[in-house]
Amino acid sequence: MPRLDDTSEQNILNMLIDHALIDSKQLRQIQTMSKEVGKSKLETAFELNITDEKKILKLLSSSYSLPIVDLKPYKLNEQLKKIVPINYIIDNSLVPFEMIDGTLKIAIPDASKLSLMNNLKTITKMDPELYAASITDINDFIQRITGGRESRSDLKEIKLEQLKKKEKVVPIEVGTEVIVFGDNLISDAIGLGASDIHVESFRNTAKIRFRIDGILKTMDKYTKFLNDNYNAFVTRIKIISKLDIAERRTPQDGASTFKYKNQEIDLRISILPTKNNERIVMRILNKEAGDKALQDLGFEEIDLKKLMKAITSPQGMVLVTGPTGCGKTTTLYSILKYINKPSMNILTAEDPVEYELEGVGQVQVREDIGYTFASALRSFLRQDPEVILVGEIRDKDTVDIALKAALTGHLVFSTIHTNDAASTITRLQNMGTPNYLISAALSLIMAQRLARKICSECKMVDENVTPKLLNAIGLLPEQSARARTYKGKGCNKCNNSGFKGRMGIYEILEVDKELKQGILSNLGQNELYGIAKKNGFRPMQSMGHDLLLSGDLSYTEYERMLLT
Repeated sequence: MPRLDDTSEQNILNMLIDHALIDSKQLRQIQTMSKEVGKSKLETAFELNITDEKKILKLLSSSYSLPIVDLKPYKLNEQLKKIVPINYIIDNSLVPFEMIDGTLKIAIPDASKLSLMNNLKTITKMDPELYAASITDINDFIQRITGGRESRSDLKEIKLEQLKKKEKVVPIEVGTEVIVFGDNLISDAIGLGASDIHVESFRNTAKIRFRIDGILKTMDKYTKFLNDNYNAFVTRIKIISKLDIAERRTPQDGASTFKYKNQEIDLRISILPTKNNERIVMRILNKEAGDKALQDLGFEEIDLKKLMKAITSPQGMVLVTGPTGCGKTTTLYSILKYINKPSMNILTAEDPVEYELEGVGQVQVREDIGYTFASALRSFLRQDPEVILVGEIRDKDTVDIALKAALTGHLVFSTIHTNDAASTITRLQNMGTPNYLISAALSLIMAQRLARKICSECKMVDENVTPKLLNAIGLLPEQSARARTYKGKGCNKCNNSGFKGRMGIYEILEVDKELKQGILSNLGQNELYGIAKKNGFRPMQSMGHDLLLSGDLSYTEYERMLLT
């Protein structure tokens, strides 16, 4: 019967679980029966008809894009023996079966062997080309080159020493423990409403932090296990996100889907090599965030009317601005949902596509192959769209195409990184965009922030906030004198933070005729701001004042979000 080392077997079982080809109940059955009968876990799985070699081979091939090779016609010739030592082949259960034009073809039975490729490249001074082979084919090949013996006598000592080391360092069920740890970690993060999971390794320790309501919080309960199993956990995350587990030198980006309470939650995964190991950031993409109605985002009535007017126009450009993580994507998706109807052709260029929108053509930008926002825009214009969304304005080329599209009968939405609405015009000018183009195409600019709400369960008056402090942030003396501001004391409901949930703070700058004339006249930012205020523009700070006085926003949160 086919046999592999414990690491390989566990890797295969993990892969089968990840692709729902076996479940946790079957895994426990395999582990229990394996111990009872004294056979390997894979042998036991085959005998129980839970899986078979064909399924494993097909899965290995599809998961890692490896071609399948039949090893029966091949043999280890003298040239290959010189390049790859026989003991290396036996100890690692991999097969070099052919060499063509400086490329060494290697057959592997499972993904754990990927971690050996750099080492093999060093040994052979050649580039390995990987193939998937069945466990039986791998074993039969090794049997042929050893004459049916397990190994030579000198290799037995090596293997014995390796086994001793494995027994000391790697518990036989460590793979299962890492799977359970990872599942619990992600479930806890989703349950607490985290938007991101940070997994970090430092010189003497490792830690996990959740970003909850925009703030990173260290989760101490995971530290011990993570310290003991950091590399195994990183490998686990790479496997579920279909990344190269052997690559530790360059950043990698991937994605995965996680089941939580009968819901499918999308995970966007980034892995970054650092001095002290690789660090991971997992973005939790809650589909409910992309389902919010425009009217539920917290706009003031007068601002909502301005926004509605701009997004229902047949052409023009609407820009949303603000720092990373302020909810720009959620706002734009809500806008698209509001205007989407069967008579419209809506196209989006995103990096990445965070949520799927029914009836909308969504395109993933791939800058690594030259498919940029600008090139996506050019192709969109040949697709007869009414509405175009460009994920981000990053360069002059993109903004010029987007503005010209807005002037030729298209409604264009995009985001740009500026501090407020008024400075967005200056930013476009600094990118080399002509004033006449900005003035003619730009319809509306919306700046936003996401502020933490005071927890309703532990809300209390903040005695430290004086009228003098409120005067200093722009409240009128009569407002400051009678104002009562609040804070959260901290309780179980808010994880002792004093905050629960977030709300939007907005400012909407309508580019009206007077403002368009000001842009054409090359007025400065302060002058444009003065025109806007005269015509009813309310900055984010004004909305912040209202939320302070209504008791929804704490002074410390106002200070953090709107004074920095």
